[in-house]
Amino acid sequence: MSVHEQFADDLALFALGTLEGESRVAVEAHLGGCPECRQELERLRGDAALLAFSASGPRPPSRSRERLMKQIAREPRRVEVRPAPRRVWWSALQWAAAGAMVVVVVLLVRQNSELQRSLAIRQASSAMQEQQLREAKQLLTTLTAPDATRFVLVAGTEPPQPQGRLIYASTSGTLVFLASNMPKLPPHEAYELWLIPTTGAPIPAGVFQPNRQGSAAVVKPPLRAGIEAKTFAITVEPEAGSAAPTSQPVMVGTPG
Repeated sequence: MSVHEQFADDLALFALGTLEGESRVAVEAHLGGCPECRQELERLRGDAALLAFSASGPRPPSRSRERLMKQIAREPRRVEVRPAPRRVWWSALQWAAAGAMVVVVVLLVRQNSELQRSLAIRQASSAMQEQQLREAKQLLTTLTAPDATRFVLVAGTEPPQPQGRLIYASTSGTLVFLASNMPKLPPHEAYELWLIPTTGAPIPAGVFQPNRQGSAAVVKPPLRAGIEAKTFAITVEPEAGSAAPTSQPVMVGTPG
């Protein structure tokens, strides 16, 4: 009989916690220098743990069973109330279920917050789109009004010729100006559009900077309604704009 076979039965009892006396001391000494028996001990302990959750399981060796029964017979008879194993794992299951419910509640709360945030963003975006649509409709209605007049502003004759087109409705004070081929300006300077009324001084109608392609736009500047326009002009001013023209016009409009 090999050394491992000699300790096979004792290992089973040792795994169950029922081995005592010199046999237990011998097994512990042997385990200290035998990796194979330590591995077998872990396997036996794993099997013993599985028995708590299974109606049937692996049988211990017959010799181990006989020794265990003899040792039990030598124990004094006494009544000891122990909690049923089923209650142990049932309590563990209850705690596990409670923990799972907490996780589910946290996830639901987080998901609800995300949905509310997403809904708020969509509502804000929808409100902004509706406002933009209303403004676009109002702008279209104004620009197609009977009193809407059109002006063309040009500068020079050689291509690419700077040019601007403007629509103005005096009853509402609504103005839309689009420019193309506008020359780039030095730093800290900008173009300023002026409404030249039939009577009185020029009125600021918007400051703009052309993009790399020379295009620019002025849409609905803050103009008072009811001002009749004789024409429109563009000057070069400081980038913040001026209250009155400080230079000669580079472009002047003509009805068209």
